[in-house]
Amino acid sequence: MLTESIIETANEASRMQATEPTPSEVSHAMGQLIRIVGHDLRNKLGVMKNSIYYLNMKLGRGDPKVQKHLRIMEREIANANRMVSDLMDFALSKEPVRRPSDVKAIVAEALSQASLPDDWKTAISLDDTLPPLMADASQLQRAFTNVILRVVEGVPAGGKLQIIAREHNGFLVVGFGSAGLAIPEENLAAAATPLASTGGTSLGMAVSKMLVEGHGGTIGVGRLARNGTMFVVRLPLLSEGEKKHEREGKHSDS
Repeated sequence: MLTESIIETANEASRMQATEPTPSEVSHAMGQLIRIVGHDLRNKLGVMKNSIYYLNMKLGRGDPKVQKHLRIMEREIANANRMVSDLMDFALSKEPVRRPSDVKAIVAEALSQASLPDDWKTAISLDDTLPPLMADASQLQRAFTNVILRVVEGVPAGGKLQIIAREHNGFLVVGFGSAGLAIPEENLAAAATPLASTGGTSLGMAVSKMLVEGHGGTIGVGRLARNGTMFVVRLPLLSEGEKKHEREGKHSDS
């Protein structure tokens, strides 16, 4: 009887295992769930944004305190929308659609999307001779925006965001930092990793890492003068073959 019971238990376990979803099925189901929840959350955030717009028209032109709090609400809605987008990007990663892209335009859009707080200033230094980058501009814009937000998170009292872009040994090097971003030396090596961030930027840095590495690049961290910190994104530029292909494509289009 005992032997038969053991055999029956083993058979039942085998039947249950056969009906369990595979990892790919679980991943697909989670992707579907995240897509549905993300879509619903975006709709609700859209309603809130429209309500803020209405309140701005009715109340925002008078009391400075009302204006201030409406701006805070707008910024937090934008942050929540970015977190939803980050979650969907992280769970439903897509291959980059690469096209020759203007680095300056990507940086400008990333800065616009970051919506810096009022107590922040910017200092931007981008080489005028930067060559085009073979990249998915929308993905890199998202990556750059999240890195900017990581810098802002590290300096709660406000400060100056420094952005530089240079060509170096076949790579585009883009830096985002602040003299006020003081990270201890023992934590510097891990500062660019997602777990070194807090709140919404933790997921954002994970997405940035995924998107940059999808372009064959890296995210690192280095020192600025006066103990400041800069996050450094390195991305491969167009090879000679890609440049030739781009020129031939333009010639055929004309």
